[in-house]
Formats: sequence, structure tokens, C-alpha cells
Amino acid sequence: MKKIITTLAIGFSTNLWANSLPIEPVLVPIVEATKNINIQMGKYEVTVEEFTRFVNATDYKMSGKCYLYNAKHLPSDGTGTANDKDLTANPFRPMVCIGPYGAMDYANWLAKTTGKPYRLPEKNEWLYASSEGKSSRFAFGDDFNYTEMCDYENIEDAANSAGLKQHHNYRNRISANCNDGAIYHTVVGMYRPNSFGLHDMMGNVREFLQTCHVFNKKEPKQCQEYVLAGSGWHWMPRPTDVFDSMGGNFVGSIEGFRVVLDSSTKHSQSVQTKTFVNNLVVAQHDEKHEHDRLKSLPTSPPGLYAKLEGENQVNLSWLPSTGESVSYSLYRSYLDPSAKISRKMTKIAEGIKALYYVDNLPSDSAASYQVFADNEIGQSQASNEVSIGKHPVFHVDERIQAEFYNQYRNTKIFEKEQQQSVLFDGNAGDNMQNQRPFVPSWLKYDFNSKNTGQAMLKMNIRGQQGAIIEFWQGKHLVAKTAIEGGENYAEQNIPARLMAGDEPIQIRAANKLYFILDWFELRYQ
Repeated sequence: MKKIITTLAIGFSTNLWANSLPIEPVLVPIVEATKNINIQMGKYEVTVEEFTRFVNATDYKMSGKCYLYNAKHLPSDGTGTANDKDLTANPFRPMVCIGPYGAMDYANWLAKTTGKPYRLPEKNEWLYASSEGKSSRFAFGDDFNYTEMCDYENIEDAANSAGLKQHHNYRNRISANCNDGAIYHTVVGMYRPNSFGLHDMMGNVREFLQTCHVFNKKEPKQCQEYVLAGSGWHWMPRPTDVFDSMGGNFVGSIEGFRVVLDSSTKHSQSVQTKTFVNNLVVAQHDEKHEHDRLKSLPTSPPGLYAKLEGENQVNLSWLPSTGESVSYSLYRSYLDPSAKISRKMTKIAEGIKALYYVDNLPSDSAASYQVFADNEIGQSQASNEVSIGKHPVFHVDERIQAEFYNQYRNTKIFEKEQQQSVLFDGNAGDNMQNQRPFVPSWLKYDFNSKNTGQAMLKMNIRGQQGAIIEFWQGKHLVAKTAIEGGENYAEQNIPARLMAGDEPIQIRAANKLYFILDWFELRYQ
């Protein structure tokens, strides 16, 4: 058995988890003769309780470092460990922070101890089991609007957004249009199973498979990256046939696993398994109370409306959110002509009990607004965004700051050392790098050109080498280039051609690579 190189043992109480007898999984048959599949698959992802038996029996050592994501840690902190109390407090949550080697070591121990051929699933087995052999995005349907997903899976949703906002003052730009009642990974089997009886195939935690994705070039028989299947609480759900991969030494808290029995022979459940099932029912009942609490989050306030009246006075109104003891928070993005005030959406009022608010702008410049509903449980998703006020009209020979746009899609204000720039990143659905749909980011600016002719585009930019950027005037392509790339801003000059008229300038990402634009200017040649 291969143990993960480590200096830290998992921090379970040996008094509480003294029993080292294995808990065999609850199994369901997965059979498809045309695909040469005849196995039994674990109904649930392997839990902390099951993995603890392995630790107790073998004195198995866990990885000392884990890219931990929970209420107290972010993966970027680099301070997480596998024995974090939040991970081990509930024994019926999936076991995480084990990496692919830890998952395979557990399966090997289970096989050796029971004398039965347990292992991790192969990619084709997992795909058939999760899709039920259907061609739809998910076994229960396509769900393009992500409104039904929360009945079946724990994914990135309203509860997750509220929790991340509360714990880390951060929310993703987009999430599923539903509420599954969980912020992070939760007790297994809390949602509807698929028709095979399998739970959490497309949510809760992603699952390591034993299928190798990339072999080591120097050691061709040694796997360097393993296939990773499904979605997790942190990710927007991706279709069943979309897979990822992860290096063998990667250890994170969004990845777990389930096992299969490579046999169709039925076995009676052991005493340990029966006890596990009975205790799981109790744990699910207790966890449901927390799910129900989080499902009482207020809904997004509908119908936000803004009207500019008088001297820089904005009257805002909206319709009520559903939920108990609701108040409202108002956020504003203000286009400051002096560029001293951030263009980011910033909270300007909270605890609003009425369904209206009067805002006084610093000047007659443009602004946009969103409203959120709050109660003791957390904050809702954002309302619609409304805009008012004047946007500047830019001209040739004028330096245009990137944050002075009047319309946008899939962009984000990026601030560093009091410098405002705009990040172009089309990953609106929070997808993994190799799974992103191509939904180009863009910005628009009011613009006027008096003449038609050759011009020079100058811009201050940084980002990924090879990121392609386009400048348009209506249907006319002004300029197109691939940026040089790098961590520091650099000025680039690109030949361009302008058309006379007042068509707005649109800056558009033309591939999936990101870039950050500081400013640009167009000058006649």
C-alpha cells in the first residue's frame, strides 16, 4: 500500500473511532452489456466515518497540506490541513483532502480486508452511471437555466453565494438559479438519487477515478494526472460527459471519491454497514434542519427601477423579496469623472426597511445600482442592474480609461494600488479552465470620429500571452491583435482604421484567454 508522504496524521479522536473494521459501501448494480460494464457502485461518496476505519486499522498518514475551502480557509491561503476540525466534525460528509493516492489506498485496503475486488471507478463506468446512458446534459434533463439542479445536487447556488459573502466577503458572478440548502460539502444522500439509486453524482464533491489522463513521459507506466468526474459545491454544474483531471499529488477539499465492486455477486450487508445506514438516516435528518434554515434565505428583490430627478437625485424602488424579517442593502457603481471613486459595485446603504431609497450622486455622471435582500440567515442573490445618468462621449486623440465604459458583459473591475483597470474573463459560469464555454467579454464606449482613415491604437494592458483583443465600430473592425502577455502592464501600439461617425467603440475578447486593460487611445495617422 502506498502512503502519501506526510508529517501529519489525521486528527480524529481514537476514542470515538476505535473500531477499525471496514464499513462496506451500500451498492447498486450498474450493468450495460454493450459497454462491457457489469459492476456494483457505491450509492454514496465515501464518508469520513468509512475512511476513519482505514486510518485506525493502518495508522495511515494523511497529507500535511490541503487546499482547504471552508468558512475559515480559502485555497489561496495555503494554510489548510487534512485534519481541520470542520472537515471531520460530521462523520457523514464526504472524505476530502485525500488526493487520488489516498482514494486508491483506501480502495486497496477495503479490497484486501474484505477479500472482494473493490476499486475506484473507470471513466466509462462513471459516465454511464451518472448519465444513465442518456444524451441529455444531466440524467434528469438538460436544465439549461439551472432551476431544477438543487433538487438533485449540492452545487454553486444561492446558499453557497450567501455563505461565501458572509464568510469571505465574496460572491461569484453567477450561480445556479436555485437554493440547495448547503454552503460547502454536506452529508451524503441529501438530494434525489438518479434512476440507478446513486446520490451526489454531479455535486457535493468531485470524484477521483482510477483512469489515467496523462502518463509520465519518463516513466510511461506511471500516471501523472488522474481523471476527475462530476461537479462539486463550489462549481457550476457541468454536463455528465465533461471531465477534468488532477495531478497525483494534488490534495484539495472539493475532491472526494466513491468505490465500485468489480463483481456482480450480491453479498449480504455486514453489521458495520447496517449500523452505518441507520446512523446516516439520523445524520440526514439533523442536516435537513440546517438545509431548511438556509433555504429560508430571502429571494432576490425583483423590479429594481431608477429615475433621475432634480439635481443628481436618484429615486430607486423595487418589489418586495419573499422571506422573513427582510431588510435591503443597496449597492452602487459610480462613474467618477476624476477616477478617484471606485467603479466597483459598493454598498451605499443597508438595513433599508422600505421598498425605495433616494440617492444623491456627487455629480451628473452615470451610475448603476443593484439591491439585495437580507435577513438573519444571509443575503439574497442580486436584483437586476439598472443604470442612469450621462456617460462621456470620447473622441480621437483622447486617452480613455478602461473603467469609463457604458455597457459591459463578463468583465470585472480590477483594483491594485489605487489603479482601476478592467479584467476581461469570460468565465461567467465559474467553470474549470478547460471547460469554459466561449462567452466573450466586452465593453462599450460612446465615441465619435470625425474622419475615416488610418489610425494608431495605443493601449496599456497585461494578461495571458496570446489573448486576442478586437476593437469595433459598429460592424467595422478597427483593430485586432494578440497581446504580448506578462504580469506587468505594457504599452502596445497597433495599426488601426477608423470610420467617421458616432458608432460606439466595442472592445471584445476574441478567445478564452484573460487580459486586463488599463487605458487605450486612438489617434489619426
